Amino acid sequence: MNSKKNPYSVLGISRDATQDQIKKAYRDLARKHHPDMNQGDKTSEEKFKEIQHAYEILSDSEKRKNYDMFGGESFSDRGQGTYGQYSRGFPGIDEIFKDMFSQRGVQYRADGSFGDLFDFPGARRERPKNIEYSVTLDFETAVKGGEKELLIKSSEEDTRKITVNIPAGVNTGSRVRLPRKDNQRSSAADIVLVIKKVFPHPLFIRENDDIYIDLPLTIYEAALGTSIDVPTVYGPVKLTIPPGVRNGTKMKLKEKGVRNPKTSERGSQFVVIQIVMPEQTEKGLEEIIREMKERYPYNPRKKLSRYL
Repeated sequence: MNSKKNPYSVLGISRDATQDQIKKAYRDLARKHHPDMNQGDKTSEEKFKEIQHAYEILSDSEKRKNYDMFGGESFSDRGQGTYGQYSRGFPGIDEIFKDMFSQRGVQYRADGSFGDLFDFPGARRERPKNIEYSVTLDFETAVKGGEKELLIKSSEEDTRKITVNIPAGVNTGSRVRLPRKDNQRSSAADIVLVIKKVFPHPLFIRENDDIYIDLPLTIYEAALGTSIDVPTVYGPVKLTIPPGVRNGTKMKLKEKGVRNPKTSERGSQFVVIQIVMPEQTEKGLEEIIREMKERYPYNPRKKLSRYL
């Protein structure tokens, strides 16, 4: 450690800094470079010693005055002791560490050492920030749940593939916290999946926990009624169409919608009737329709007549 380093530069402050500014700069840097936070990092340990030495000078009014007048020549190295030994005996050190580490749920001992940062019994643990991964899903996986492969990049050299379970009922914007493994440390960061986009389905439309599908019918099926296999995300279902069903009628299939992740209750699927005319009207069919018009006249726009 070089005792001649400018303590103001070490703490990143100006020469006219107040004691409050000095203490704040010291607290921020000490928290960042403390060896308990950087296990085995020799560079951080040396940096921590420099920060301690700078604070020793600037936190004491007489020492600071001497430094401002005579520079670093009046201060000698304090040796190469451990960070615990080096942290003892400086003005205000105990007060600062007790305050700084108690906020993290860490025990500060009288000998200048610290309890385990995460395993101290009853400690208030400050967890690392969650690691978020954005994923896209197909419609059916989002509705029914399923597995998804992810490439997890922990470093430039280390990329691994993991398979995660997607719960049923997620949608665009949903956040899924992956469950911890039994052997995972409580101090490890959580992995949170952010559902960036759920791709649309060619048949189904989702509205909250309900699913909608258009069901095309011929005019004969609509008039006479029929029984039809209707697709759902869980497989086909037989649906009975009553005679005389109208265009736009919604028929409900209970519990064929989306399972709500919070309540576990499943929504419904609504089948919307769409009556489709023949692509071409053959001459014989045209005659039949004209005959129907004469024999069975009706006015579907009766409600509009008062406004016309």
